[in-house]
Amino acid sequence: MRFRQQVIVATPKADEGKTLAVWLDADGFEPLSRPTVKAAMETVASQPFDLLIADAGFVLTGGLRAFGLARFRETPVIVIGDAADAQACAPFGPQSMFLERPVDAAVFACMVTMALMESRAERRSPRRTVKPFEATVNGVQSHILDVSREGVRLELPRDRRMLSPNFVMKVPLIGVGVTVQRRWVRLPGPAEPGGLIWCGGQLHNNTVLAEQAWLRFVDTLMSANS
Repeated sequence: MRFRQQVIVATPKADEGKTLAVWLDADGFEPLSRPTVKAAMETVASQPFDLLIADAGFVLTGGLRAFGLARFRETPVIVIGDAADAQACAPFGPQSMFLERPVDAAVFACMVTMALMESRAERRSPRRTVKPFEATVNGVQSHILDVSREGVRLELPRDRRMLSPNFVMKVPLIGVGVTVQRRWVRLPGPAEPGGLIWCGGQLHNNTVLAEQAWLRFVDTLMSANS
C-alpha cells in the first residue's frame, strides 16, 4: 500500500537529484531517483507515480518526451533546465511546468504543491479581466488582474510569503479579507520582470460574511463593465 505520493526525480546531476530528493522527503513525498533516461522510462512504464521531475536534457534529447507523452497528458510534469531550454520544453504536456536552474527551495516546494493539486479551479461563472488594482496577499502589496465569483488571478512579488498553498487576500475596496487556495502559479518568462509571479486562486473556507462581501464586490465589477 502506498502511504506517500511518489515523485520520480529524473536528472543526471547527482548533487541536484540528491538535494531534490531530500526536499521532497522532508515535505512528506516519496522520491524515486532515476539518474538515466532508461531508468526513468522503465519506472514510468512499470509503476504508478504522481509527479515526474525531469531534466530538460532527458526531455529534449533523451527521448523521454516521445516515450511518455501520452502518459503525461494526465500526469503532471516539472521540467528543470536552463533559461534557454524553457521555450523548447513548453509543449511537453498540458500539465507541465518549467523550473529554471539554479533551483530555489521555496519555489520548488511551491511548484510541487501546485503540480500535485487534484485539479484546477472549476470556474462556474464568468471571469472578468479588470484594470489592475491593489490588494494585499499575506500582508504584501499585490495586484488583482481578473475576478470571478469563485476566484481571482493575481500578480505578486516573488516573495517567500507568497508560496503557501493558502493565503489571505485583503482588498481595501471591500474592507474584508478572504482566504484563497492557490490553484496554479506561473513564473516570469525571459521577457517579463523577474521579480513577479502570477497565480490563480479559488476562495476557500471563508466565513459567510467574507463570501458575501466578495460576491457583492465581483457583481459590482461585472455590472460596471457589462
